[in-house]
Amino acid sequence: MRDSALRLQDKTILLTGPFNGTTQSLIRTMTEFGCDIAFASDQTPNASKYTDGINEAREVHAEYGRAAHFHLPLRNEKDVMEVLGRMADGFGRTDVLIDASPLSWTKETAADSAIALSRMLAEKVIPFLAAKQKGRIIYVFEDECLGVLNNPTLPENLRTDLQGMIGDLARTQRSNKITVNGLSLGVTEDYVLKHYAKAGSIRKSMDELSKTHTGLKLVESTDVGLGAAYLAGALSGSLTGSTLRLTHGFHL
Repeated sequence: MRDSALRLQDKTILLTGPFNGTTQSLIRTMTEFGCDIAFASDQTPNASKYTDGINEAREVHAEYGRAAHFHLPLRNEKDVMEVLGRMADGFGRTDVLIDASPLSWTKETAADSAIALSRMLAEKVIPFLAAKQKGRIIYVFEDECLGVLNNPTLPENLRTDLQGMIGDLARTQRSNKITVNGLSLGVTEDYVLKHYAKAGSIRKSMDELSKTHTGLKLVESTDVGLGAAYLAGALSGSLTGSTLRLTHGFHL
């Protein structure tokens, strides 16, 4: 069983973002800590199969939380309100927002619209958190640590705007006892598969990268889940407006 200091049975989480190894790890880890989690994404039906598998695990581990996939886009206010309505019907509450949509941002992403959608999502979730005078908002992204590979995912304007939004929300939501933090990832399997697919395997890609970046290590998916669990729980209650960097020390 997970460490009791990180038990999160009283939390219900809304997770948004691409369906990939990172979000799968977030779903798996958070439910193992006892959270109920709803994943909102319209990208693939495989997400529903994945959450079904998580729920089947509860037959063996009764302390695990529930998981659901809402096959919906989050393009506008109507979409967001429909997701929140489904959460109310299915889980009865929303305690944590994990916005991993920045993992799908690229250099071609329109910065203004991307930030606006993330901000709008937070603004629609905040009243549910403020009503209870507690809550967590967590942004998951690949940041400047990837600059060591000369292939940063987030261009400067997106990075600056995202960090600015985290700071702004943290300041304005202190009175509501809502913390707002970031989780910045180093080189993950998802990143390697996305940017170095020609190598044919994760191992070959890492072997090539290690020739020019001695000691470079993958950030394991479990590390991402544990970082998010920390930010979602009571242990991080005094932390807001900050970014945890899971990079094995690689950064600009």
